[in-house]
Amino acid sequence: MSAPAKLALALWAVLALAVFNVIFDWQTRVAGHEFVNAQHQRRAEGVPLDTIENGFRPMVRDAALRASVWLFVIFAGGTGAVWLAVRREPKDAF
Repeated sequence: MSAPAKLALALWAVLALAVFNVIFDWQTRVAGHEFVNAQHQRRAEGVPLDTIENGFRPMVRDAALRASVWLFVIFAGGTGAVWLAVRREPKDAF
């Protein structure tokens, strides 16, 4: 594999990780707000509060799973695009 193809794959990986981080951060933020609102609701109803382990950790796990889908989609698409470009590249181009 040529150096430009390796660079392209590295850039696709960086993009996929950046998108994962942004989506995961947003989803975690939303989960935090939902957890706090649920705690307020439980307090108002007189129900015992939920622990972070039982209430928030599953939300974070779900956020990671949803964000990882985009990581794999972007990286797989980028890898496919690089693979197609390498196959179409003339052998005597460089």
